[in-house]
Amino acid sequence: MLPPEPSFRTLLLLDKFKGILTRMGADYEMLRRILQVKLLMDSRRVPIILSNTNRKDDDADKNLFIRSLWLYGLMGIVLAPFVYISDPNYMMAMSVVAAILMFFIMTSMISDFSSVLLDVRDRSILMTKPIDGRTVGLARSIHAGIYMLLLTASLSAASLVTGLLINGVMFFLIYLIELILMNLLILAVTTLVYLLLLKYWDGEKLKDLINYVQIGLSAVIAIGYQFVIRSFELVDFNISFTPAWWQLLLPPVWFAAPFAWQLGGEADPWIIAFSLMAVAGPIVLLLIYLRYIPSFELFLEKLSHSDAGSGKERGRADRALARWFCRTHEEQACFRLSASMMKSEREFKLKVYPSLGLSMILPYLFFFTALRGSTLAEIRSGSSFYVLYAMLVMVITTVMMLKYSGKPKAFWLFRAAPLSSLGPLYRGTLKAYAVKMFLPLFAVNAAIFLSLFGVRIVWDLVIILLTGLALIPVAAKAMLRTPPFARAFSVTQQKDGWIVLLSFPVLGGLGGLHYASSTIPFGAPAYILLLLIANGWLWTKLFTKAGRTSILE
Repeated sequence: MLPPEPSFRTLLLLDKFKGILTRMGADYEMLRRILQVKLLMDSRRVPIILSNTNRKDDDADKNLFIRSLWLYGLMGIVLAPFVYISDPNYMMAMSVVAAILMFFIMTSMISDFSSVLLDVRDRSILMTKPIDGRTVGLARSIHAGIYMLLLTASLSAASLVTGLLINGVMFFLIYLIELILMNLLILAVTTLVYLLLLKYWDGEKLKDLINYVQIGLSAVIAIGYQFVIRSFELVDFNISFTPAWWQLLLPPVWFAAPFAWQLGGEADPWIIAFSLMAVAGPIVLLLIYLRYIPSFELFLEKLSHSDAGSGKERGRADRALARWFCRTHEEQACFRLSASMMKSEREFKLKVYPSLGLSMILPYLFFFTALRGSTLAEIRSGSSFYVLYAMLVMVITTVMMLKYSGKPKAFWLFRAAPLSSLGPLYRGTLKAYAVKMFLPLFAVNAAIFLSLFGVRIVWDLVIILLTGLALIPVAAKAMLRTPPFARAFSVTQQKDGWIVLLSFPVLGGLGGLHYASSTIPFGAPAYILLLLIANGWLWTKLFTKAGRTSILE
């Protein structure tokens, strides 16, 4: 039985826009009823940021996303200082604020709300009834939009209050309007990208492409930060903004321009153009999206169908790699199974691959920031290759995710298997991760750095590689308190976050040891020998006693 309508305050607010939604072609009463059911069902969905592994019975009918908003509010406090110092450098401060907000909103859109936009489970019920596709599509978009606005309100609450108290009512109103436009922009862009993919691909291939687009968006957001930062220059200890045509492609710059124009008195044609883009961009994209809502709903049907051949035999390459790196048949089987899951399980890829992509570009973000203005000769003779240690953060973040799976109930297979211990599963999974994920990504970065710095850093690359390989079993021992792929993603635990934070000083210390070894005669070869011995012991001895008692209770 549905709860009484006042339990959903967002629907009461939505009633005030009934006329607009009706003019858009929606059946408002049906749209409202669909949203009411969707909001009721959301009490069963656990957001990525929330760390509730054990839900009490009296929490079953409560929306956990709403209860997690205070965490976003805490994160939003970091925006308040930028708002405080925004006058007179509105372009710099508010570009940073907009970039941070868009990063949080977009990543939440990808991880939490893409499943809302692409949910096809209700189509078997809704699309068999006399309901217009535009009504269903608007309900889908408003459903995602409600949570995006709640998320944005939590993230921006501290900076909104700070802006009102420090910069006045005009600042507050501009900021509030831009937050709405920002959400419209993100929702429209994400949906149009998905629409483009839905139009040209089918079934399993389409699901994979959408997965990779979600992963790519995460990396593009991080790269976009660098372009925002490079829009500003430090001249005589004053930050100056230098307009350029390519900044028309940077939404954070758009959303900073109205502050500089209306509050800072900057009437430069570029500032005015950026301000107009902040208003026109989201509205134009939203109108385009509204035009194609029926098509989007039609194309979503493709997600309900899978192409034949999903049960392909595992590749010969995985079998060969398993024989090379694993000693026993049990370990080889676990290697092949783990490699297959890392390659094919979409939920795992969506959670893990973005961090892999960020780990690939993280060294370059540090590299180009630290060496801005340096010549190629200065770079080649320097020691900036130590930024590759930043890539090893991925070892911590991704190994932590190896215990999760989209279908954890399949773990009964290992409970029934005649294994004397879970050592082969641990070793096979970690070796599959090392061979299929860590080594290829490291090889790409190593080749790029080798071309930049020359052969003189070969021994340094070997040291960083061996350090990363040694970190894999150490991180697994610290964080895999349950066997690989044995837990659902819906119970992701926040308490492992402190281990990730601890990894930064640990990696800094390992980089310091590396540097110290390079300052003494024969230090680098001795350090390499020490790392080889450590790797041999860690990979062969650390999980020999992983007993069956560690299988899920």
